[in-house]
Amino acid sequence: MEISLSDLKRIITTAAEIGVENYMKVRDPESDMMKQADAKRYLSKLGIQPVMLHKWADQKLLTPVKTGDAQNSPVMYSLAEIKQVIFSLQTFQLIR
Repeated sequence: MEISLSDLKRIITTAAEIGVENYMKVRDPESDMMKQADAKRYLSKLGIQPVMLHKWADQKLLTPVKTGDAQNSPVMYSLAEIKQVIFSLQTFQLIR
């Protein structure tokens, strides 16, 4: 396995950014949460199929949070968790 210096730099930079996201999640948990529709738009903007949100939740990589008891209550996702999953998948692809 060989990783280029630029890939290593990107991995380290992204890991640091995720660390900041996790810190912010601890400091202000509500600012980290986004509605399911917003999370899907975020993934689309990155070129990732929005259906991956549900697949990652099914795989227990994300923890969706339903904000009420009603059937149509919004489902929220952590931006920090989403970024961690994306980073993990990108890093896995680099090292295999």
